[in-house]
Amino acid sequence: MRTAATLLLLCPALLAAEIIDQVAVTVDDRVITASEIGESLRVAAFLDGEKPDLSAAARRRMADRLIEQILVLREMGLTRFPEPSAAEIAETLGQVKGRYKDDADFQRALAAEGLTERHIERTLRRQITLVRFIDMRFRPEVQLQENEVIEYYRTVFLPELRSKGVKPDPSFEDVRAQCEEALTAELVDKRVDAWLAAARTRARIVYDEDAFR
Repeated sequence: MRTAATLLLLCPALLAAEIIDQVAVTVDDRVITASEIGESLRVAAFLDGEKPDLSAAARRRMADRLIEQILVLREMGLTRFPEPSAAEIAETLGQVKGRYKDDADFQRALAAEGLTERHIERTLRRQITLVRFIDMRFRPEVQLQENEVIEYYRTVFLPELRSKGVKPDPSFEDVRAQCEEALTAELVDKRVDAWLAAARTRARIVYDEDAFR
């Protein structure tokens, strides 16, 4: 049987464990830990084929992304939005694995970053679900006018093509669909940003600044 002295000796180890995985942010009753932020940074960098940036500024930006995910997932919970199927996740994971020579090479790359295939699958599932929900929730609100699409073609689409050295200029009719899709995506993003800003004001969000030093 453990004595009181033994239990006291265990306390420093328990406290150390709490510090290692300290609470970085609380969003109402949801907790985001420092280790969750670090893991998310490593997974995001892995999927982008980059080395993870674990600086204080990067951890703060990731914390904000995780806060936004929590707010959107909370909204999704109210609508019981379906998650992607196992087959869809497997297909997307297959695209990630396709960057490597074989599965062994993929597993080595994961291990080098302290990650597992499960980490990647979980992130892909969440990404697909979030993108689909945002598309379903906000895209119907966007109703484009002809003059808006033409203006986008003149002031955004053509200047971007010219900056890349593309010649000659395509006609509006030839790229109408591309302009409509790009403008729609831009307006959807603005609506999502406005919704998230409002959702943040309704939530109690508390940062532990020590987690970002």
